[in-house]
Amino acid sequence: MAELVAIRYLALDKQVFCREPGAGAGYKLVVSKGAIKKLALGKSTKEFAFKFAACLTGRLKGATIEVSQSMEFMDEPGEGNVELLDVDKQAYTQTHDEISTPAIGPVLVTQHAIDQYQARITSGDPKKPWASLVGRLQHPELQVQPFDEKVARHKARKYGRVDNVEVWGHRDSKFKYLMVINDDNQKRVLVTVFERNE
Repeated sequence: MAELVAIRYLALDKQVFCREPGAGAGYKLVVSKGAIKKLALGKSTKEFAFKFAACLTGRLKGATIEVSQSMEFMDEPGEGNVELLDVDKQAYTQTHDEISTPAIGPVLVTQHAIDQYQARITSGDPKKPWASLVGRLQHPELQVQPFDEKVARHKARKYGRVDNVEVWGHRDSKFKYLMVINDDNQKRVLVTVFERNE
């Protein structure tokens, strides 16, 4: 677990690669246990650990993962090169990433939304689905779109009500982003995406 938390912290929070990864392609992670590689491939029986590996199956999906016990690239522990990380378990087991957008504000992007984006986009299969979807969400002219009664009834059945459901999109695009507003923190959670001809 500690190694999974360290990977997420170093890659996403500390950004040791000098940038925020938009996909795993081009990255190589050397880990000490084969269990981490199995988690990333979705082949592990350790279901309790999948939450900790969410970044490997989401944003860092496609990273090369090598298992090695070698310590040749590790510094000797000493003053200045050891950082203690006090982990908020809830933050490191989230299955979504928070992004900031100019039109919508903070958005929590779920893995399901990324999967749906990749499956439903008709303009081709993006090589970096997370980065592609986030790029679209960064458009400054996105706005709340009306949705019809049929969609409202379906969402009421699925989410219990519709007063916390919004559909966002651009007036010139058929691509829509369905958000559910979280009652606890009032943040928008991107739950799915779809294309709709107006």
